[in-house]
Amino acid sequence: MALREELLSLKPMLGTDAPEFYDKVKSIAARYTSEEDKKEIADFIAGRLEEADRKIDRLEENAIKLQMQEVADIISLSYLAKRYFNKSRSWLYQRMNGNIVNGKPARFTSDELATLNRALKDISEKLGSLSVSY
Repeated sequence: MALREELLSLKPMLGTDAPEFYDKVKSIAARYTSEEDKKEIADFIAGRLEEADRKIDRLEENAIKLQMQEVADIISLSYLAKRYFNKSRSWLYQRMNGNIVNGKPARFTSDELATLNRALKDISEKLGSLSVSY
């Protein structure tokens, strides 16, 4: 079996603690020792790490979207975007949905996420203190 095929056979085991995975990795590393082989192994590992990173990014984006879903039915996301970010509703949706903007997924920066949390807390306090009467 060629190196590429052996590396691809590892894919189903990635992310597991299966002893077979580690045994197979050790076996591959022991048999494929040329510089070209080492580069192919390194490229394979780098590719899997990039793939895992993309999956984590999607999970993070989905987590924000799911958390905001109920709030979006209660408050105006347009108001939230304009009042707290001085941005458009579409800007907020792009980040919530991870839309591709300028070739990469739009995401909240850590500062924007902090602003979003402060905005939600502020709105919560405003609603919590509201009482109507005649």
